[in-house]
Amino acid sequence: MNQSRNDADFDGLALHDFLPLAWEPSPLTDPAELEHYNQETARALQALALFEEAPKELSTDANPKGQGQELQHLEAKVDVLLSLVTRLVSQQQGLPKRHNTVLRADALEWTGPCAEQARTGDSGVVVIYPNPLLPIAFRLAGRVVSTVERSGTKWRITRFEHLSPLVSVGLEKLVFRRHRRQVAIARGTDVFSKTGIHRAPRF
Repeated sequence: MNQSRNDADFDGLALHDFLPLAWEPSPLTDPAELEHYNQETARALQALALFEEAPKELSTDANPKGQGQELQHLEAKVDVLLSLVTRLVSQQQGLPKRHNTVLRADALEWTGPCAEQARTGDSGVVVIYPNPLLPIAFRLAGRVVSTVERSGTKWRITRFEHLSPLVSVGLEKLVFRRHRRQVAIARGTDVFSKTGIHRAPRF
């Protein structure tokens, strides 16, 4: 077990939560499979952003160009929501067990029932549901780069690999958006108090 850790590598904004998670071992060598993971996760990121962000009102500007952009924006929303509904309807197996997680834009620290299924050096796909109110999964390819033990519990530290630029940017925006909302909660705003969003502590 590798207990070494560079704090600088895993410092910064993060989402610390108790989330449904599954680990699927994979060599991560099939380009078509990796592209499918990225497309699926990009869709999930879009849907989650629409779910979490305040809806934008249509512009009253009489400029046809501006109205055209607004219509395109609405069409994109409808497309994402239809995709989301299809995926939710087809999901029959239920959610995996919850795990303690610390999600960053480029890595995940996790522990729980699936921790014994992964070892340092293993590659695979982390299937994680980042919002307990919206049962939609991210499929993130990665490699377990180390294992740390905290209070007798093994944490797997997984670096994401083969992420598309769209997914990478989407994860960065998700982490920043959640952190911003946590700041709002700290200032006394209770709008997002039921989201389960927290800033990760330094272990």
